[in-house]
Amino acid sequence: MYRSHLALLMEKSPLLALRAPSFPLQETPSQDFSSWPAVFPNVNILYLYGLDLKAYELLHPWLQSNPSRKAIFLENQEGIISAFLHTNGATAFLSDAQVELHFLPKGASLQQTLQALAETHPVDSLDCIALPSRKTSYFRSLKLQLLRKTLLSHAIMKDRCHGYQLFYNFVQNAPQTQNSFYFNALRGTFSSIPAIICGAGPSLASAFHILSSLENRALIFACGSAIAACSKAGITPHFCVAVDPNEEEFFRLKNSFSFEVPLLYSLRVHPHVFSTLNGPFGYVRSQFSDISQLWLEEELHFSDPLIGHQLSSESISVTSMAVAAAEWLGCPSILFAGLDMAYTGDQRYCSAVGVSETPPKKLPQTVSDRLLAKKDRQGKKVHSAVRWVMESSSLSHYAKLHPHVQFINTTDGGIGFQSIPYQPLAEAIQSFPQEHDLRGLLHAAISSAPMPTLPILQKLAELRTSLLNVIDYLHILSGSKPGSTVLAEIEMKEELAFSVLFYDIFRILPHMAPHESKWEAFLELAQKYLAVM
Repeated sequence: MYRSHLALLMEKSPLLALRAPSFPLQETPSQDFSSWPAVFPNVNILYLYGLDLKAYELLHPWLQSNPSRKAIFLENQEGIISAFLHTNGATAFLSDAQVELHFLPKGASLQQTLQALAETHPVDSLDCIALPSRKTSYFRSLKLQLLRKTLLSHAIMKDRCHGYQLFYNFVQNAPQTQNSFYFNALRGTFSSIPAIICGAGPSLASAFHILSSLENRALIFACGSAIAACSKAGITPHFCVAVDPNEEEFFRLKNSFSFEVPLLYSLRVHPHVFSTLNGPFGYVRSQFSDISQLWLEEELHFSDPLIGHQLSSESISVTSMAVAAAEWLGCPSILFAGLDMAYTGDQRYCSAVGVSETPPKKLPQTVSDRLLAKKDRQGKKVHSAVRWVMESSSLSHYAKLHPHVQFINTTDGGIGFQSIPYQPLAEAIQSFPQEHDLRGLLHAAISSAPMPTLPILQKLAELRTSLLNVIDYLHILSGSKPGSTVLAEIEMKEELAFSVLFYDIFRILPHMAPHESKWEAFLELAQKYLAVM
């Protein structure tokens, strides 16, 4: 029996099967499943911490009701896995195609295991539960790590599966660079001026009266929805920052009155954003650039370091770009205002944003919006979300890497930061009483940093021609056109469009079109890219 189970395990997890014979036997603790859920609606991937056959039996009907569902058992006790392989019921478990078993090692190997799981299952509909006896602090940490890693993997996979939508923004925005200034050329130009990064959290409202007095004492950066909030409060930022590709960004900016404020942007931003402001517009070469933008920059011989290259992989918010931009300018102090990263007072946004959004009453099924019970700075319970915990962690990480910059959190509410101290804004600004003509300095700096005349349309035309070649080869590979499939595949992989647009195509196709021929699915995707050029 043990050997047959070991053979079944070898088919699913060879590395675990090779290690299993050395595992000691350990008695499996009994579990009380009386209040344990067995149904998980709208969840496709369920991680279960702890290996137990009774748990599998309870989950079996849920699995059978939808063949796309999968239960992934995670166990960190070797003896329990060994004992499991000696039980009669292990046969059905190990034979079930909807079930996986993974061993959780210690230390750095654990992070590698969790990362591999997140990349293998980059879904937005998952949950993570534990056996009744295994609801420990270790499990809570494990769950949060899985959620964070899966959020990133899902975001990357979503961008790639629908990359033609971001590519549309890139194609529409690329010509805008000729009417922009080159923000990267401003490195170190404000080395004596502090910066205040404004998020759109509820606490921003309490900072408005102080922010309005800092016109000539600090550079004010308004990020995303905070642009409209500051505008409605009568505050004109020195920089607006926008990177989000969704239409929501456009609608929020449309309600702003900061028409003449410099806008820092990435080519992935929604193209209608440029119609909401008169500029000037600042092109930012940053770590937020995707492969298309990096290719264009390389073709145009941009060699400056990427702004924010030291940001962690969890830095996915517009705030991160603003912080990196302020550090690039040389600002000696960077203050945070309105970065609650929580539903302070049960609200997501500052009232001036014009949107009322409370914590969902039902458990959100998307990973990024998954509610987390946290404590705010005063130790009171508050609702946060996975993406906000990631933002807090990433900015804390960035602050540690830049000890020459004084980081201060002036946000009244929210979950705060691990390594960034809190100080009320009224106290923090006392350390920079000196006034400057910041608008004049900005105008002079921007005027000295024009974008060079670049053959952008020519480069886009070259990319389009290459994309047509890729599509021609795909017609041969899919069988809709005669020709040598071997030569077609070789030639296709040599094309510029393949390396720029489809460099990871064979990794994303199984997630994008699992039941289609890979060449037909690839052809359909390539034609979508062509349609937006």
